[in-house]
Amino acid sequence: MDLHNIRESYNFDSLDTDKVNKDPMVQFQNWFEEYKVLSIKDYNAMAVSTVNAGLPESRIVLLKEIRDEGFVFYTNYASAKGKALAENPNISALFFWREQERQVRISGRVEKLAPKQSKEYFETRPYLSQIGAAASEQSAPIESREALESKFNAFTEQYPEGSAVPMPESWGGYIIRPVKYEFWQGREGRLHDRLIFLKVENAWTISRIQP
Repeated sequence: MDLHNIRESYNFDSLDTDKVNKDPMVQFQNWFEEYKVLSIKDYNAMAVSTVNAGLPESRIVLLKEIRDEGFVFYTNYASAKGKALAENPNISALFFWREQERQVRISGRVEKLAPKQSKEYFETRPYLSQIGAAASEQSAPIESREALESKFNAFTEQYPEGSAVPMPESWGGYIIRPVKYEFWQGREGRLHDRLIFLKVENAWTISRIQP
């Protein structure tokens, strides 16, 4: 499969140090809100990458909260990503907003949310999402699709809709505490704008790197 001739022209916007907010979280929120209004499905999707003793792994998760101190997502702590983060809490998150020719890369470390915070969010999830989280031992092998659906159905019988579905002990939230951001804006001729925010002694520095 030859993909050499795929070409795109980027001319949506530009990005310079005098245009960005000096606080990278504010800059992220500005871009995020601009993308949100497009009503793209899963506009809050981000790719998170982890590394443990083995190979790097990336997967898509949904950003569920933006706080002053970082970015929140939820998962099963016993999943592959959870085990990797227990061994190495360093993480990278990537947002790709194709329609606006933008990317944001975030590097930092994760911390688990307090169980009370995770439970409060879990109880707001749709019923079937609660059942799915309770029934699935995320990333663990299973012999067939039928076996998975059988587990799911057993949980729906045990906890019918309207009843309280218990949050699994191994399920909860993480907050990514950033130490580095890269804001990328596509430009004509592949002379893309790339601005790096780096945290140095609790202050953010801004620099431009070549595309």
